[in-house]
Parts: sequence; structure tokens; C-alpha cells
Amino acid sequence: MKSRVLLICFFLAGAVQADIYKYTNKQGKTSYSDTPVTGAEKVFVPPVMTYEAPVQTIEKEKAVQPKDEAETSSENVPYSTLDIISPIDQGTVRNNQGTVNVTYDLQPALQKGDVVELMIDGVKQPNFDVQGLAPGEHTVQIQVVDSNGGFKISSQKITFYLHRNIKR
Repeated sequence: MKSRVLLICFFLAGAVQADIYKYTNKQGKTSYSDTPVTGAEKVFVPPVMTYEAPVQTIEKEKAVQPKDEAETSSENVPYSTLDIISPIDQGTVRNNQGTVNVTYDLQPALQKGDVVELMIDGVKQPNFDVQGLAPGEHTVQIQVVDSNGGFKISSQKITFYLHRNIKR
């Protein structure tokens, strides 16, 4: 019985809507109220717009793919692009410690067994956060090699300039 009363009150509360009135107050500013004031005019408030998103269904075959099948389908897929995002070509990096962070975009994602290698000035680097570079011009290139050291794809060579900030 209690739940029925609560349910009825819930639906009635949604149906009750107070009127809104617009008037000019003593300071000459426009004000709004839910109680009528002398000289107030009733304002029409449109109903709240709502949106209901469509339901998306996922096909069972695509949603649940066995692990072995997923791995074999992505093996031996050739890489389409390998681009260096930063530093930009002919750009200037300002860093007093000679630190440069190299970022890249590889499509599709790195495959099992493959390795991404960073080359700065033709020298292979241990990580992509290179430290201790001397000021001046440098070239960057990234390449992907397989577990046997076989070449898969490489980026374009990017030239950037490392400058150190100087107090004057």
C-alpha cells in the first residue's frame, strides 16, 4: 500500500508545475518569481527538451572473438604509416638539459614480436626520451623491425634544432 501511495505522489509531483512571473523590482531590474506580484506578467516556459539515444546492438560473432583467432588475424598485416609527431620538421626545441621527447604514430598498432627503434643522427637510442643532446641541428628517424631484426617500415627523416635558453 505504501509503495502505491509513493508511486501516485511521484507521478502527481511531475504533473504539477508552478507558474513563472516576470516583473521589474524596486531597483529597476527584471526579476522572476513563482508568486504573482502586482504588475507582473505570466511567462510561458516551454517544456524541457529530452533526447533518447538509440539502442546499439553488437553482433555476437564480432563481440566475442577467440583469442587465438584475434592474434592470427592481426599477424603479418603490413604497416601503413609511421609518422613522427614531435619534434616537428625544421622545428626548434628549447631545453637547457638537451632533453628531447620523440613521439610517433604507427598504423596499425605495433604487432607482437616487432620493435620500434629510434635513431638520432644515425645512432640508435635506448628510449624515446633522449637526454644530453648537444645544441644544434639533429635528424630523427624511427623504424619498426621484427624479432629477427628484419626491416618492416620507417618514418621520414625529420630535422630539428636544439637551442638552450640564455639569460641576457
